[in-house]
Amino acid sequence: MKLTLKLILTGLLYAPGILCECPSYTEYSATQHKPLSTGKHRIPSMRPPTECRTFTSPTIEEALHNITSYITDPDWKTLFSNIFPNTLDTTVAWHNANETEPYTFLVTGDITAQWIRDSTNQILPYVPYATVDGDIAMLVMGLINMQAEELLGYPYGNAFQPPSRSGLLPTENGIALDLSVTPPFNNNTVFEAKFELDSFASFLQISSAYWRTTGDYQFMYNPSWGQAIAAILGAIEKLQEPTFNSRHLVNKPLVQYSRLTYTATETQFGGGMGNPVRYTGMAKTLFRPSDDASIFPFLVPANAYLS
Repeated sequence: MKLTLKLILTGLLYAPGILCECPSYTEYSATQHKPLSTGKHRIPSMRPPTECRTFTSPTIEEALHNITSYITDPDWKTLFSNIFPNTLDTTVAWHNANETEPYTFLVTGDITAQWIRDSTNQILPYVPYATVDGDIAMLVMGLINMQAEELLGYPYGNAFQPPSRSGLLPTENGIALDLSVTPPFNNNTVFEAKFELDSFASFLQISSAYWRTTGDYQFMYNPSWGQAIAAILGAIEKLQEPTFNSRHLVNKPLVQYSRLTYTATETQFGGGMGNPVRYTGMAKTLFRPSDDASIFPFLVPANAYLS
């Protein structure tokens, strides 16, 4: 077992309040745990012990029990039991449950960083339960507030470091050290600066999903949210511009990303601007949701998602 200090230093952190004897989930998941399912595939039970979970919700536990009661295949039952609560069990690295302005920082995998797209999709399965559970509502609203703060600080990042007030240490991103990025970013607050249009769409999706489900629009009164929306809309308008203006001169790009690398997916064409385009009404993106460079800047799925 590793002590909390060791977990912090290695970036594999459990949320505040977790017992210091708890291993990181990266370490815990490297071993199969019993009981195994009684089906052909003998699926292990991979939920961490209750005391080592990063967030617990009686509502989600009840939902899990109700849903699995209808699953007759033992392998599928164990697999769903592992997957459905995994975000709550293992990724809530920091949650400030302030009733007027909560914040939630969700890690993605074993890196102490929050991806806008990933964190939205991690929390979306729990949104329907926000109508009956105030703690879940606070968790979701906290993520909306956190994403708004992140995008307001640097709209073109795809992954962000934990806020300093969380007490979590930032993780150095080795591939973020040999870059030429415009606008420049701070690696202490931005983990990765690959601009992906679906990050905008993901922020809008979780905001809309929470509001439509609960009718609660309290988060919209947070100044960061309105300012983030304004920044996104302004960026989208600029990202619709063609590469060349009417005088056949290059329009100043809103965002650029180039890197010294032999891997084509890790840098962009045209000095970081991307391949040239005409005006279509769609918005350009430098990277796809896979974090790989876009060959064609008008990524149709990302534009459809945004619309």
